[in-house]
Amino acid sequence: MDPRTLEWLQLLARALLWAGAIVLVLSVIGAIQIATSQNELGIAPEFERQSRGIVAVGALGAGITAAGILAGLGAILRLMLDARGRGPGA
Repeated sequence: MDPRTLEWLQLLARALLWAGAIVLVLSVIGAIQIATSQNELGIAPEFERQSRGIVAVGALGAGITAAGILAGLGAILRLMLDARGRGPGA
């Protein structure tokens, strides 16, 4: 493999790991923002207050899932590049 391509793939693996961490932090911030929000439409205030927690947990779950996928892809790419760098006999 071309050394320049290898360098770009290593950069991509590192970026995927960092993107996963950033997505996780942003999902926690978003879930807290949703849970502490006081905005209501006024149609069914009690239902809106109760469902706000469910939406916050859903947003947190989606963020954790997305962060895990990004970090997993970055880790797999990094492991594949490390195995390629060691050669077939290592």
